Amino acid sequence: MSQEKMRIAIVGLGPKGLYGLERLLANLAEAEYPFPTEIHLFNKSDSFGAGEIYNPAQPSYLKMNYVNGYINMWPEQKPKPNVPHPKSFVEWLNERKDEFPNDSEYTFSSRATVGRYLSEGFNELLENCPEHISIFKHVGDVIGIEQNEDGYSVDCKVSDDNVPLRVNAIQNLLIATGHPCINDADLVAQDTHIDFIYPVDLRLKGISSGSKVAIKGMGLTFIDAVLALTEGRGGKFVADETGDLIYTKSGMEPEVLYPFSKSGMLMIPRGNTYGKSSLAPFYFNKESVEYSETLEGKYDFEHQLLPLIEQDFTVVYYSKLFSSKGLKLEVLKDYAEVEFQIENFHEQNPDLPRFDFYSFLEGTISDGELNKSTLEFIRMSIQEAERGVEESAFAAAADAWRHLSDLFNELYSFGGLKPQSQKTFLEKYAGHLNRISYGPPIENMKKIEAIAKAGLIDFSFSQNPEISYSSKTILSNNKEEKVSVDFLVDARVPKIQLHRCAGPLYSTLLEQNLIIPYVNRLEGRLDFRPGCLAINEKGNPLDETGWANETITFTGTPTEGLTYDNDSLSRQRNDFVSDWAKDLTKKILQEEPETQLRSNSI
Repeated sequence: MSQEKMRIAIVGLGPKGLYGLERLLANLAEAEYPFPTEIHLFNKSDSFGAGEIYNPAQPSYLKMNYVNGYINMWPEQKPKPNVPHPKSFVEWLNERKDEFPNDSEYTFSSRATVGRYLSEGFNELLENCPEHISIFKHVGDVIGIEQNEDGYSVDCKVSDDNVPLRVNAIQNLLIATGHPCINDADLVAQDTHIDFIYPVDLRLKGISSGSKVAIKGMGLTFIDAVLALTEGRGGKFVADETGDLIYTKSGMEPEVLYPFSKSGMLMIPRGNTYGKSSLAPFYFNKESVEYSETLEGKYDFEHQLLPLIEQDFTVVYYSKLFSSKGLKLEVLKDYAEVEFQIENFHEQNPDLPRFDFYSFLEGTISDGELNKSTLEFIRMSIQEAERGVEESAFAAAADAWRHLSDLFNELYSFGGLKPQSQKTFLEKYAGHLNRISYGPPIENMKKIEAIAKAGLIDFSFSQNPEISYSSKTILSNNKEEKVSVDFLVDARVPKIQLHRCAGPLYSTLLEQNLIIPYVNRLEGRLDFRPGCLAINEKGNPLDETGWANETITFTGTPTEGLTYDNDSLSRQRNDFVSDWAKDLTKKILQEEPETQLRSNSI
């Protein structure tokens, strides 16, 4: 080889970047002969391995919605991790029983605790790094990547002096940046608008006690924002004799919080599902889908996939409901026979409400009494979550999508839906499926209930209010009630939208034609642009001709739109980094890096 060493960069060292580093080191350690390699790691903060979402320094009241038993940063596939004793998260917790006496595979930990686990795993990788590999850590925002004859130059803003650190001659890049843009970019300049809540101690500290606060979004981030403005300001929870929580104010909270979203619906809380048996998908499976006709391999979500999904949801619900009456639902290939059993069941049990998939998906609350009906929904959803997926038909149905989404992800990825069908799914269904299936742990929903009962949350404007901006933000509901608020907090996780808000890094990549926006096309149909960049199935960016640049690989959030549900902790879902590490190791050993870069340059 003519090059003295290979130089690689990983941009973003949250879990996805960490998994890429782990796989790369594992592959390089097993190489036939050691080739000098530099790996440059770029992260916004010094929270390497955990990133901001799992930063160990964040408050302990910010909880996971992912039960401990599912968390493991170490893969089972070969080559084995390059550390002597890789531990799952539960094994790691068990070694610290004095610190975490109540934690097990069946409980939910704080994100800070998971962050400690990830950070310690990252440090283990550094400690066991082979001698021929040098690792350099850079803390700061990567604001630009430039291609030149020596490879790539990476510019990283490490301070406020606007003089970036530049690392040159990078031959290969893994980009795992998470969310590159913000919501409502036109409002960012306003002091009373908080565009992103993390880290909560920093972002929300300017909200004064006694103020009125509107919160846009009612998902997991909303819960974190509420807890940061209440429990994070000294409020206390005490359990009563029934196990419900009572909130005691500290006096440092805002006067009232007004959450709102398009649907006005809160997420469904969930209890432990680890080790629980579930009904395997019966109608929405590969065999059924194979009989569906496609146009150029693309499916229509509403007409071809959704009816099968609805049937599985219905079967899951009624299987539990039948069981509660000592009966068994026979799941038969002919769905009409299942419907016949359900009709007979309701004739015998006329007092039980029928399951309606669309009502369940979209949620139903009375828009006349939003605050009251939302509190009633919270109470009901907590009770059903406490009964659990093995007893509660409601909880079992809420859990169903987790078992159906693997196949859906396979069908959806890389333009698997017709263009306008993809648009329909993202705008009409994706949010609802996320709401019912990936909700918070029961404890957090009990906290929301207690805070609301203490008068600190008012849901009266929660359902798609009109918003006007003047000297203050004003919310109006359909009862012609209005409220003026002092602060507007955006509690939504931003989605990648290259056409609207690319951010500094992605803007430079677009300017150099290193990336282009993805367009879902089908001859004779309207195009759809989901906002992500065009990549192939290995995460390499494509140009207008469909040629892939193998010297750059994307993983995680930047791929959403061509992939579905990039769970930040999952090692299996949308795993781009395993192939990246394997292929890159082969190229390091078999090709001259200079030749490789020239052949892959745009």
